[in-house]
Amino acid sequence: MLEPGKEEIFTAFVEDFEGADISLLCLCGELDASSVAGFLLELQHVIERKNDLVMDVHLLEYVDSAGIAAMLSARNALADFGKRIYLVGCHGLLSKIIHITQTEGELLCFEDLESVVDLLKSQKA
Repeated sequence: MLEPGKEEIFTAFVEDFEGADISLLCLCGELDASSVAGFLLELQHVIERKNDLVMDVHLLEYVDSAGIAAMLSARNALADFGKRIYLVGCHGLLSKIIHITQTEGELLCFEDLESVVDLLKSQKA
């Protein structure tokens, strides 16, 4: 629960695609050192599903090295199950950080959700 007068700066919610082994994690706000603990907790629940993970980041306003480290940690955990992370809606600072850190091969970016879902469904067929 937030203190009166303080705004929530990060939220995340999850949706599973039935029959597709895909979890969608939508991120909104600022993913930084102050919010990464809650993000990691949410990620833990998603990873337990052993699905491919699509992160919709188009509403993510800010991310720092702690946020990127958490994403890469989730990528490593999912790789143990043969699953991957796909990012949708990369823009601005996040795109720049992914490029600078040369993690494009580890955090795959797509323009829209449909492209990722189609790709994953075609791989399973």
